[in-house]
Amino acid sequence: MCPVTIGTALGASSAGAATLGFAAISLAATSTLAIYGAHQQAGIAQANLQAQARQAQVQADQTRAQMLMNQDQEYRRLVLQQRQNTQAYNLQLEQANKQILNNHEQQRAQVIASRSSIMRKNEIDRQSYQDRLQQAQKQVGFNNEAANKVYQAEQQKIVEAKKQAAFEHQSLLAKSIGSRGNILATGRTGQSVGLLLKDVERQKGFAMAQADAMSRSKREASIIAMEGGWLKAQSANQQAFSDIGFNPTDPYLPKLPGSPQFITPIGLAIDYQPNT
Repeated sequence: MCPVTIGTALGASSAGAATLGFAAISLAATSTLAIYGAHQQAGIAQANLQAQARQAQVQADQTRAQMLMNQDQEYRRLVLQQRQNTQAYNLQLEQANKQILNNHEQQRAQVIASRSSIMRKNEIDRQSYQDRLQQAQKQVGFNNEAANKVYQAEQQKIVEAKKQAAFEHQSLLAKSIGSRGNILATGRTGQSVGLLLKDVERQKGFAMAQADAMSRSKREASIIAMEGGWLKAQSANQQAFSDIGFNPTDPYLPKLPGSPQFITPIGLAIDYQPNT
């Protein structure tokens, strides 16, 4: 190869190399500018985003503050309304409780008066029963005493009747002995004397039987009289006891009313607490 050719080739190579170097430098500068521009745009975008975020946060804070203020105002309104309603309700309850207490005291007074009246009447009934019982016991004593007197009188009659019958027997026996003596003193004999003596004995037996019958009759009459006196006393005793009436028992007393059931006042029902 000749030197010209070689020189030309070397010059061309140098020129090409210079061109390539310049191109590379231009490309690098362009890349640097592009990267710087991208960073700038990214910074601007980030700043815009941060500004938007701050604006959104401000708006959110303002919205939350407005909501809290509205909630607080609503809470205060509800509390005031509830307090007014509660005060009005409690005032009605106070009046109602006063009426309940008044009714309770009136009812208690009525029950106490009723119990006192019942106890007083029971005391009067008990005293009346005791008076009637004592009167009946006295009457029973009088009745029994009367019956006892009848019994004693009739017993005395029975004794007297027995004595009289015994005297009759003795008298008839003595009379019979005298009659027999008279018959035998006549000196008569034979069958007629025997008949006369038998007649004397027959008359004596008949008279004694009459005397015994009279004594039994008096005794039976006295027994009937004693039984009649006893029955009369028993009938009078039953009438005396029937007049006593019933023995009063402990009366039923109405119970005193218990403690009054008052209506309990109410408090505030709202438990919401406003945010601060």
